[in-house]
Amino acid sequence: ITPNQVNKQIAPEVNPISWILGHCFAHFHVVLCQTCQESQLLSDDAIHYYRYGTSKEEIERTESPLTFEELVDKYLEISEMSFTYLETLDDIDFKEVLFPKIEETLGTSIQRLSLHFLGHVGQIVLIRRSLGNPGSSFMGGAHPDIRKKMLDEWTSWWSESKSRFKG
Repeated sequence: ITPNQVNKQIAPEVNPISWILGHCFAHFHVVLCQTCQESQLLSDDAIHYYRYGTSKEEIERTESPLTFEELVDKYLEISEMSFTYLETLDDIDFKEVLFPKIEETLGTSIQRLSLHFLGHVGQIVLIRRSLGNPGSSFMGGAHPDIRKKMLDEWTSWWSESKSRFKG
């Protein structure tokens, strides 16, 4: 993927890939860092910019609080902190009510996060295809060895490529 592709808005009602990822990353952060661990790795401005309900007009007139490079690096930090935290929990902890107003448990929040990411990944695939970049298939990714290989390849690519996404 190229810097132009991650920031391209293909239609007025479709957010660019960079915003969609920031939106998912902010949701992940709010649940697993901010709420569960009382740690804030994203600024309030970033959370607001990427939140559901921020208008297209506000997004257009506001500069993104993070470059794509910063966004991905921040997500790597958020996910490391989150998965390390989740590994410390017992089964009973996933039944704890995390959001009392909607009576949502940690387990239900994780299900919501997963479905949220999956829905937006589908959007990103369609955006990439519309930009003439279908990407590679991820169907083989279920086997642990293949997942590890794909992660290693992506990490290597990101280390070599991320400076192109500075702004």
